[in-house]
This record gives sequence, C-alpha cells and structure tokens, in this order.
Amino acid sequence: MKKKKSKAVKKKAGAVKKKPAASRGRVLSAGEPPSFRVENLKGRGVGLILCDHASSRVPRSLKDMGLKKNILKKHIGWDIGAEDASLHISRALDMPAVLAQYSRLVIDLNRAPHHAECMVETSDRIKIPANAVLSKKDRERRLKEIYWPYQNKIGKLLDGFVKKRQVPIILAIHSFTPEMEGVRRPWQISVMWKNEEKIAKQLVRGIRSNHPDVLVGENQPYTLFGERFAGSTIWRHAEERNLPYVFVEFRQDLVDTKQKAAYWADIFLQALQPVLENSETFAGRKIKPSKK
Repeated sequence: MKKKKSKAVKKKAGAVKKKPAASRGRVLSAGEPPSFRVENLKGRGVGLILCDHASSRVPRSLKDMGLKKNILKKHIGWDIGAEDASLHISRALDMPAVLAQYSRLVIDLNRAPHHAECMVETSDRIKIPANAVLSKKDRERRLKEIYWPYQNKIGKLLDGFVKKRQVPIILAIHSFTPEMEGVRRPWQISVMWKNEEKIAKQLVRGIRSNHPDVLVGENQPYTLFGERFAGSTIWRHAEERNLPYVFVEFRQDLVDTKQKAAYWADIFLQALQPVLENSETFAGRKIKPSKK
C-alpha cells in the first residue's frame, strides 16, 4: 500500500513540474532583459516611435509558453518586421523608439490590462498552454514586470516633450499576417485611426499618390473604433492626451527581412513627411496629463 502511494505522489509532482507557468517568484529571472528598450533616446525629432510587438522572446520562467519555438516565431508571437521598420524610421526621423522585448503571448502591451486579449488562451486557433487558467497573481506579476514599465516609460518620454512646450507625434508601428483564421488580407500597408482622421487621410492620399499600385487599407484589417482598442497603447498615450498620432500596419510577408522592411518604411516615410510639415498636425492642441 505504501509503495502505491509513493508512486502516485511522484506522478503528481512530475505533472506540476512540467506545467508551463510562472514560478511563485518573479516572471523575469536574473539576467533577463527588461520589458522594453529605448533606441535613439537623444534623437532630436519631436516624436516617439512605439513598437508594442517587436519581440518573440519569452521569459525563462514561462518555458516558451508551452509551445514549440517555431510557433513563437510565427505571427501569433510578434509583429514580424515591425522592429526593423521601427528602427529604420527612428534613424530616418531622428526620433527615439520604444520597443517591447517580450512576446505578445506573454502579455499584449497593445490591450487594456483587464482585456481578455491581454493574455490570450488561444491565438489564430492555437492554444497557449502557459495562459490557460491564469491566477490573479500570475496576471499581476506580468502586469507589474512587463506591462506597466513599458507604458510608464512611454508616458515619461512624452511628458518630457510636453514640459518643453513641444507637441510630439506618436508613430505606432505594427504588422499584420497575410492570412488570419483562413481569411486572406490583400492590403500591403494599412493606416488606422479614430480621432485623427485628417492625419490618417492625408497619409493615405500620399501613399496612393506616390505609389498608385499599392493597395492601402483604411482601418483594415483592424479598426480603432472597436472595443479592443479602448485602453490600448495609442488610446492611452495619444487619444486620451490629445496628441497627434499615426498607426500603421505593414503586411508581414513584405517586411520579413531588414531590406524589405526598409523599403516599405521608406514608402511610409515619403507619405508621412507632408504630415509632419503640416502645421495643422500640431496646432491648437490642449495636451492632457499622462494617464496613470
């Protein structure tokens, strides 16, 4: 009888050990990168480039989210090409860039902290074992160590511009998969907006004028008018503060190398320049305090 009980205990202990979830301590282990990095911090451009989904990295404590590494490198794990595009744009405009350093599967920085998609259990029909039945403490650890440091840093950098009586423009850089849940997405580049329609429309017209063969999406394949947008990065730092912004998405198969990302970033930059030179982009704005 004692031997059988011993075997049962061993089996149970082994099952717990294999579960891909955070340890009882911190999510990030000693020596792991912080939740974000800032490139070109001393850039002279009056604006900030944000890349919420720049990385597919997973903290060691989460054991690759219970997935194979090749799955993490697919579109569900990060915005393919967005980091390269962001860095190219940062250099071209001499603006600082804030880039996330962990996968959107760990925590989606472009969602409100209470949103169901902030820590998804399933993405594009793929189950995420490390996000199954997360405890309140597990969620709070990810928010504390990854989500809030990123959001707070953005707020502080924007406050720095405002204190100098400058109106910074925010450039949110993303990418979208050519196919999602079996639906093809034909657009090559897309621009999203809610309150900043004038800026978005000017940008769209510029891309179409400069490159008539390019298929430009407008609030496609996503829209900033949906409920998932409330509490997102642009909502928190631009919409809520009345700061000008551009939200752009590149199709991932077109930006999956540094060379291709630079090419499409230049198409974006060419159309963006008149927006930056337009005084109406910045004039008459009453900037609100950062959202805590």
